[in-house]
Amino acid sequence: MINILLRVLYLFAIGFSVYTSGWLLLKADKNDATIALMVCQLLVIVWCVPPLFAAIPATRGMKYLAYGISYLGISFIGPAWLLFSFLYCRRRLAKTVVVLLFGLSAFHYSLFLTNEYHHLFFRQFEMEQVVYGRVFYYHMGYTYLCVLAGMVVLLREFQKKQVATAHLVMILLSAAVPLGFNVLYMSRLLKINVDLTPPAFALSSLLMLLAVFRYDFLDVNALAFERILASIGEGVAVYNKSGMMTYVNPAASGWTGIAKGDSFSCFARWLGGLGIPAEQETEIPKEYPVVVLADGERIRVKQYIQTNSKGELAAGIFLLSDVGEYYERMRQERELTVSERRLAIEQERNRIAQEVHDTTGHSLTMIQSLLRLIRVEWEKEKGELMPEWQTDGGASDPIGEYLDQAQELATEGIRELRQAINQMREGLDYGLVTQCIFQLAERVKEIEVEVDIQGEDGPPYSHLSSIVYECFREAITNCLKYAHATHMDVIVKFGEKDLSLYIFDDGQGCSQVKENNGIRGIRERVENAGGRVRIQSSQEEGFQIYLHLPVEAPDGHC
Repeated sequence: MINILLRVLYLFAIGFSVYTSGWLLLKADKNDATIALMVCQLLVIVWCVPPLFAAIPATRGMKYLAYGISYLGISFIGPAWLLFSFLYCRRRLAKTVVVLLFGLSAFHYSLFLTNEYHHLFFRQFEMEQVVYGRVFYYHMGYTYLCVLAGMVVLLREFQKKQVATAHLVMILLSAAVPLGFNVLYMSRLLKINVDLTPPAFALSSLLMLLAVFRYDFLDVNALAFERILASIGEGVAVYNKSGMMTYVNPAASGWTGIAKGDSFSCFARWLGGLGIPAEQETEIPKEYPVVVLADGERIRVKQYIQTNSKGELAAGIFLLSDVGEYYERMRQERELTVSERRLAIEQERNRIAQEVHDTTGHSLTMIQSLLRLIRVEWEKEKGELMPEWQTDGGASDPIGEYLDQAQELATEGIRELRQAINQMREGLDYGLVTQCIFQLAERVKEIEVEVDIQGEDGPPYSHLSSIVYECFREAITNCLKYAHATHMDVIVKFGEKDLSLYIFDDGQGCSQVKENNGIRGIRERVENAGGRVRIQSSQEEGFQIYLHLPVEAPDGHC
């Protein structure tokens, strides 16, 4: 019964070591310290396997073979543990020291293998009895020394880091428990023929790993990358060579509806539903056309693949980026560019207007002055007033007639010049509708004007900018003159085939809307463009103007 329990302990020891090794392999950072600890666990497994078959009838040669396998683990566990201790503390042993440590263990193991020739490892090795020799005890002392030295190195490191007392106690027990069981076994104080050192060593290693080293050995890079990928706005989906999705972050899952464990075909169906065929193996990298989701989001999809040494697919990555903001910035940049161009044109127009005003206006004014001087000089010379030009067929002086006509032409020329200059300075064509809306809104200082843009402005609406400008300007003029308002709301809505403008103020309103020249001008401009106008007002309810303009004018309209 006791032997059965002991073998169960060996099975548990093997299980603990396998678990520890698997945990390190899957979740630990792949560095030298991790590899050294995995080697220690594998040596424990090698140590534990042969005693499981001790109850099976065997020959002397089979028993010697079992001992040979077990002592392979025993011989190298000490230097492997010492090497791990140094590596864990970020201290490297010199290569000569490493060679010496493992070389001495290899020498001991070689003496075990050649024991039949010198009997230094076993003085007697029979089925009924095994008597150890001096080399065996040298080897065990050497192993104890390596394990204890490793524990001292770890203790000093943890004292520097001010690790909790419970952890320090765990380290001491992890060394003391296996060595204590080994001493009991070697001294024959326990009346059993099975060495409990490997189960104790495996258990203490597992406890140390879980209690002390777990977070030090975690692959923090993988954890950090996963946390970062889960928090970013871009979507990331990874699939393996068999086409299974091994990782999908929340952004990618939200856009595509796929999850970890789904097949590549699920992603391909998502792209296919948007009219884009997807390939599992493709060029590196491949950029698909921008897709537009049901809610209007624009997603750019890029695909990368990783190949192995044979050039075969090892893994693939889909990177999904929300480019809606990018397109919005592009639109804003286009608007800014147009605005800068319009500003340059406006500045040049103002410059030309100023030059025309300074030259032609000055010349016309001088002509007008000279005509007045001519009249004055004629009257002074004749001693009488120059008769006015008679339009009823009566007598008249042709000189006076010519002077009157010249003065009238000069006055009319000055008036028309002023009108032309004012129009040049106003600049009616703004290109973008939103540009003219914002420019007019910013000019108004007496009341608050709030503008709301719905949809995306662009070149298809530019031919309507002059109409919108004139109508909006007239609405502002009427509001300032008659409404006594404090606030005006303006909504510009860009549809696929039409443009709508809504203007509301909080003025006093009127019970009956009278179409004066301003409102009549609004209606004529809109209707000439194929649109329609609706104007509403009530006493103390403000004034509302609704304009609807088609992007493409219907037949019969320009």
